[in-house]
Amino acid sequence: MPFLEGPFAFTGKLDMLSAYRMRGVDKIVVRRKGGPSREKVKTSPSFENTRRTMSEFGGCSRHGSYVRMAMHQLRRLSDYNFGSDINSIMRQVQLRDGTSEWGRRSITLSEHTRLLEGFSTMYKAPSFDSIVRTPVYYTMDRSNRSARIEIPELMRDINYFPQNNHAMFRLTVTLGIVPDVTFDVAAKEYLPPTWYDPSYYSIDISTGWNPSLEGMESTVLELAMDVLPPDNRWTLMLSIGIEYGAFREGGKIDEVKRFGAAKILALRGKEDVSGGGVEDDGVGEEEVHVVAEPVTADVPVVEIERESEGYREPNVRYVYTMKEVKTDEEQAVNVYTYTISVAPSTGSACLVIRDAASTERNITVLATGHTLQKEKGRSYHRPFRETSVHWVGVDLPAIGIPQVYELLPVVERQRLQVFCSGQITGNG
Repeated sequence: MPFLEGPFAFTGKLDMLSAYRMRGVDKIVVRRKGGPSREKVKTSPSFENTRRTMSEFGGCSRHGSYVRMAMHQLRRLSDYNFGSDINSIMRQVQLRDGTSEWGRRSITLSEHTRLLEGFSTMYKAPSFDSIVRTPVYYTMDRSNRSARIEIPELMRDINYFPQNNHAMFRLTVTLGIVPDVTFDVAAKEYLPPTWYDPSYYSIDISTGWNPSLEGMESTVLELAMDVLPPDNRWTLMLSIGIEYGAFREGGKIDEVKRFGAAKILALRGKEDVSGGGVEDDGVGEEEVHVVAEPVTADVPVVEIERESEGYREPNVRYVYTMKEVKTDEEQAVNVYTYTISVAPSTGSACLVIRDAASTERNITVLATGHTLQKEKGRSYHRPFRETSVHWVGVDLPAIGIPQVYELLPVVERQRLQVFCSGQITGNG
């Protein structure tokens, strides 16, 4: 979005440019005219899908205006133009219509009221819930178009946190009717029911002015609408907001413009029951689906009597196990000697792998060839002509040196390196 700054700032139209101010934006917004002509968009076959989308978007925009009119007295309690956000919610309601064709899908808010509940009019400034940090109790009766709101006691820095230095404040509640919107084929646009007129917009009621430094006592507000829609295509919407006041001459209190916060508290559609507020004990009617199930005759029913038992402590059993004690009995083992003779050569890759005795097994491995040994920083080669492997306890066939390495314990493997291969024969 381009902005206009400098000594040549202006608002209005200038050739192909249009400059205007937008709420929530400090600078002047500049927009350039462009795109296809209006007639081409309306008549060209290539813009058919565009016309469908534009039609549905226009319906969402119109329905969003009806939502804003149901909270008309609180529209000023916002820090940005929240109309586009409400239109986006109406778009989600429209997408839930699975019966109408694309471009004519209806917007039935009365069937999807939960999508709009809790909507806040604030974007940057503190919201209503951050200022009044206590639940507001309410009861709504859709059949009588009435609502009752119970506001608990508000105490400064306890459950009431104003974000400015204005001296006075009060709470305002609005109640309005929002109609559903459908596509009118004859008019080729989205229209509300014919009975909808300004008398259905909203009514409001406010508390008295209270000092911001002290708070407010608990208050009960009640309001009801006299008009009754002739059909069921409407939603009852309840909103609440907080506004601030300042002292003027003669002790008069005037509202401070552009300060405060509001939100949509609750909605009641055609499928919602009366009540349903915060901590409301009312129980709604639930639809019970009866399923026909086959009944098997001549089946005796056995009733099992269960005696109520008191508290019973769980049975805990401790099991102690003893570690196995190693016996000193020596098992008879067989000793096999594996010998392989290799002619010595300068390039032999065989190494002395290990030449030491173990307490559990007597292992001796000698490799014919040269061994690279490191000792005190020096490396030297040492020749060997015969390789012998002594293994205790396992019968080994004729295997190769690498296979002998695989049979050794892990501790022994860490000390061994096998680099030669070949078959060796075993002798018992």
